[in-house]
Amino acid sequence: MRRPDRHSRVLRAVMGAALATAACGQAEDPTNVSVTLDPTVSHQTLEGFGAATAYLPNLLSGRTDDIFQVLFVDSGLDILRLGNWYQNQSSTGATPDTPFSDSAQVQIVQKAAAARGGTPPKILMSAWTPPAYLKSNGVTRPPWGEAGQTVPAGTLSQSGGSYAYAEYADWWVRALQAYAAQGVVPDYVSIQNEPDFFTRHWETCLFGAREGASMEGITVAGYGQALDAVYRAIQSSDLASPPMLLGPETTGFLGGVVQRYTDGFDLAQVGGIAHHLYGTTEDNPNPDWFNGSMRSVGAAAATVGLPTFMTEYSPNVPTMFDTAWLMSNALTVESVSAYIWWELVWSPTPPTGLVTIESPSPDSAYTINDTYYALKHFARWTDPGWVRVDATSSAGSVRVSAFVSPDGGSLTLVLLNTDGKEHLVAVSPGGFSYGSQAVYRSSGDSERTAQVAPDSEGNIVLPPRSIATVTYAP
Repeated sequence: MRRPDRHSRVLRAVMGAALATAACGQAEDPTNVSVTLDPTVSHQTLEGFGAATAYLPNLLSGRTDDIFQVLFVDSGLDILRLGNWYQNQSSTGATPDTPFSDSAQVQIVQKAAAARGGTPPKILMSAWTPPAYLKSNGVTRPPWGEAGQTVPAGTLSQSGGSYAYAEYADWWVRALQAYAAQGVVPDYVSIQNEPDFFTRHWETCLFGAREGASMEGITVAGYGQALDAVYRAIQSSDLASPPMLLGPETTGFLGGVVQRYTDGFDLAQVGGIAHHLYGTTEDNPNPDWFNGSMRSVGAAAATVGLPTFMTEYSPNVPTMFDTAWLMSNALTVESVSAYIWWELVWSPTPPTGLVTIESPSPDSAYTINDTYYALKHFARWTDPGWVRVDATSSAGSVRVSAFVSPDGGSLTLVLLNTDGKEHLVAVSPGGFSYGSQAVYRSSGDSERTAQVAPDSEGNIVLPPRSIATVTYAP
């Protein structure tokens, strides 16, 4: 049962203090904040939160300890992003007959499913490059160093003046069949990770927003034509569970790059608009710096009736609070349906994974990093299918987002105090009926998603730069 008397008392106390100080000619008490929920106003439906093991999967695949419980159960993670490494794990030498060899990611999916009681997380599969035999430069990744400078950037190969779209689509279908034979069945597919970006440091393949565009000194294949070919090949295949296509998964979303790509393909062929957040040289940019582009992409997606997916981001020097702040903005400013961190696990240098693993040895130590808790604040107490609902704060320094379960019985509120001083938050649940409330907070150097009690007046105490998840259950 809902307890309106307590919440009404708290709100009256907050408003009474504000009115009293105003009557005396003083400024309103800045420490008291009221948050109001309106569960009747709905926004986007969540697909979930996740992270990737596309690189360095051997850090995780051989382990038999409790780390899969930590990563795939305790965190609440919903989505695992994998790389499509079918026939492209070597720089050269692959043929259409090269056998499947991506055992590390298969083991991760199997162990994640076991930790989750037999059900794997949702799978997003992205390709970093097709095999060398489908590349214009003949390699998946140019070699590093001086010798590598003679190898140009790569796009799809050509035959008779036409790009190998059909062969690329055939490779994608064969890849999905090969992974399915190993028990890995993607829910979502992005045909190319960052089609607008080339580097010699890892595998890439350039696709332009239009065919024939010039990028990195070469003329490139068109993303729209490649997407169309893959879409049609999947639809005509014998795949038991065809994936939903996402695109264009550009490196970032500044300057309208996402819209330039979406203008070049058939939006009816995708189930969501995907992008990353890179584009600044700052090690840990202010989360609000992204808001303009978030609004632009969110509005464009809403116009065509598609959800948005933020499928990769990790700054050079991430912090727990700024990670949660950026997630909150993505959810409320852009209205993303999914938010996927880059490194689920990573090596100690740099320590940017949700979890750091010392070495590929199955017995090596692991460390849960602060960014893990930023994701947990959103993921642990929501699930795919939950819907974001209206939540407003009386103070701009306290950011809020709220989500209701599909059956309407549970509600989760996430609060962030971006200020340098403590705030006391009184929540009006807007007529939402509940039987129990719990508060999980992260603050300071050591408090991490710890369950805490409201103060004697029923306020939720938010220390400076803290995060609190408040759950309302039947």
